[in-house]
Amino acid sequence: MPEIDKYAARLLMISFFLPMKVQALVVMAVCVYFVASAVTAGKQIPRSNFLWAFILGSVYLLYLFAIPMTAEEDKTALLKVCGNRVSLLLMPFAFAVIAPVFGALLRREMIWFVFGSIVSCIVGNVGFAYKYYFVTGKHILTHSMYRITFEAVNGIHPTYMGMYLVLSIFILLSTVAFSERYGKAITYGLFYLLLIFLLALLAKSPLVAFAIIFIHYGYLNRQSLMKHKVLISSMLVAVIAACYFIPFVGQRVQEISSYFGFGKHGSVADNSVYIRKLIWDIDTSLLKDNWLTGVGPGSVVHLLHEHYFFYSLANHFNVGYYDPHNEYFYVWLSFGIIGIVLFLLILAIQFARSIIRKDHLYTYLLIILTITFFTETVLSRQMGVLFYSVFTSFFFFLNSDDQTGDSKEYQ
Repeated sequence: MPEIDKYAARLLMISFFLPMKVQALVVMAVCVYFVASAVTAGKQIPRSNFLWAFILGSVYLLYLFAIPMTAEEDKTALLKVCGNRVSLLLMPFAFAVIAPVFGALLRREMIWFVFGSIVSCIVGNVGFAYKYYFVTGKHILTHSMYRITFEAVNGIHPTYMGMYLVLSIFILLSTVAFSERYGKAITYGLFYLLLIFLLALLAKSPLVAFAIIFIHYGYLNRQSLMKHKVLISSMLVAVIAACYFIPFVGQRVQEISSYFGFGKHGSVADNSVYIRKLIWDIDTSLLKDNWLTGVGPGSVVHLLHEHYFFYSLANHFNVGYYDPHNEYFYVWLSFGIIGIVLFLLILAIQFARSIIRKDHLYTYLLIILTITFFTETVLSRQMGVLFYSVFTSFFFFLNSDDQTGDSKEYQ
């Protein structure tokens, strides 16, 4: 294996933590390199791969078909969306060629995605501590201030960082070669570190995904649970300690409790749960009137701006503007019933492929994404669309022999 292939694979894994403009260039350059190398290697690529690539990227074609049917005042917004989501079409075709040739290498080097997550969180937390103690001075610590500062320092939204952390945890636990080389102590140490970072961010959807995946992981390893008793008991201690020492956890619990009538009543002005309820109400009201044909991807933002504007006028309080915060709603509002059925079909095909192949890491990735889609318009941000398109495309076209990534060789 040429050294440049190994370093190119590592660069791809850490590209998700680079500044966005650099990130896009790095991903594009690495993919072009691997495609060119795969072609020159002369290995036969199954023709069916390109048909599957077309199917995986077919949602993007709906955006292209919508361009001539979009009003002029909304075309600029639509063209921006097309530019942001182009990797939905390009990555499946790229990895249809790359994965059959470099699948084992990329699977092995996924551990560098774990390293990238750890370094990025360290940078975000050090930046927050510096700003909290030395720039703004000590004041009341809130989870919203922490999350805003964290994102400002490392450029990654907390929910997306939460997705990265959950995937990183299970990449770490499934990489046998790393554990065998560096020992369980270091592996568990990195696990606890990732878990603490995840709890500090307290992104709800990734935490739900983590809980579901960890239950499945425990079920798979039920025969050897006693071997993992230290890991499980220490994780519970870490969660309890986080609830006690990290003030954000208590604040989040109070927000949810007040929404259900316990404690002080909140509002959209001071409670993120109420804001989520407002977003849900506005999304569903729009969907109720446009569930069959949608409003077009160029008009979604325009209509939402109108709804929030009139809501603010009616309630004498400026709530600002929020995108749908739900990928399923966004696709449904954009393309109607055809769009949401196609989107769900693509996800179902991927789940079926991961389950049939018993590629648990692929299944975990899909669980993370499908749950987070309920609370975030993940594919509207470059970091989200690249995370989705690169990893789902890679896993989909991975050869069966390359699925475990447990090669003894770890460079």
